[in-house]
Amino acid sequence: MSRTTRSGLLAVLLTALALLAGCTTTVTGTPSADPAPAPTQGPGSDPVAWVDKVCVGVLAFATPAIAPPNFATSTDLPALKTAFSTYLGTVVTGAQKGGEQLAAVGRSPVAGGDDVLAKARATMTKLRNDFAGAKATVDGANPNDPQAFVAALDRVQSTLSSVTAPDALSGIVALPRLGAAAQRSDQCRKLATLATTAPR
Repeated sequence: MSRTTRSGLLAVLLTALALLAGCTTTVTGTPSADPAPAPTQGPGSDPVAWVDKVCVGVLAFATPAIAPPNFATSTDLPALKTAFSTYLGTVVTGAQKGGEQLAAVGRSPVAGGDDVLAKARATMTKLRNDFAGAKATVDGANPNDPQAFVAALDRVQSTLSSVTAPDALSGIVALPRLGAAAQRSDQCRKLATLATTAPR
């Protein structure tokens, strides 16, 4: 018996924005270096470093999520169960790690960025729970009962295919300074490339 098992996986998209022209002001006096170090988070901090950390968190989930084993055909149901469970476990681990990394990002240098981060964190939690539930279903399925096993996989497929592609980073496009920073972020460019190669 052959069985196609696909998970409805996401494609995370980052939209590139043009850099805004900065305002210039003429000041008098002799220029000198600011003795205070630049802040590491919040207003005044580097927006590129901030979006880079956000993208690292999303990549922790997205990288394993778009690399499932080939479930196109299989006559060995116990092996399929093991492979599927292992895959789902790596995705759950990735979502857990991503959530922890997002929690450590810190305050946004731009107003509105904290809301973007909160949405990303909430999405990561939901994804972790959805994939953990799918893994529990697979782990509880009996491959020695083909009919029941296939029914369990159908439930898993239905669950995963209903997962809405997260739009956690879409708020970046509404914040020009962060959108421009994402263009200069290695990790955000990697995420954008990953999105274009994700299986549909």
